[in-house]
Amino acid sequence: MPSSISPTQLPRLLLAAPRSGSGKTTVVCALLQALKDRGLSPAAFKSGPDYIDPMFHRRVLDTPSYNLDLFLFGRHEQGAAAAREVLIRHGAAADISILEGAMGYYDGVGTGREASAYELAAATDTPVVLVVDGRGAGLSLAAVLQGLAAFRPDSHVAGFIVNRIKPMVYEHFKSSWEAASGLKAFGCFPDMPYCTFSSRHLGLVTAGEI
Repeated sequence: MPSSISPTQLPRLLLAAPRSGSGKTTVVCALLQALKDRGLSPAAFKSGPDYIDPMFHRRVLDTPSYNLDLFLFGRHEQGAAAAREVLIRHGAAADISILEGAMGYYDGVGTGREASAYELAAATDTPVVLVVDGRGAGLSLAAVLQGLAAFRPDSHVAGFIVNRIKPMVYEHFKSSWEAASGLKAFGCFPDMPYCTFSSRHLGLVTAGEI
């Protein structure tokens, strides 16, 4: 472990969502490819024991990907320290680290928040961008964003990306969402039925099956 480096010195970002199926993996893969297209060398990380999403990072995008599992690493500070060590070890060799949350942002073990993406953001002091589904929503989307950001005072939530929305609708509501939620809008993704990852009981269909 490079002891002279702390997670706060690494360029990093965590993508999370209110729930599963919001489009985190799609947005993360697009972001990783966009960074590579700009000549950067990103590293990817996945919250929890999920092995399927890192397959897309590695096999499809040829991007190194690692798990940050606060439960299997050890409870509480032990797990947090291990997550920081893995992030520093592999993130130090990359231009930027992109972390992907699992399930909903605050969803952890059982009915609590333990080992959630929220706890990972807290353990690594990583800013968070929410990926939210914009279908059929107007100003009410700001309530979802504000609620997630304010649910805990140390939420680390800094902004949002709206998925599955027409660009003209995004532009129409963008300033209203920002003003009402207090968060920064970083862009949108249109609804692309031909560009989706199928799911099943264990999560996404694997990269090798698509």
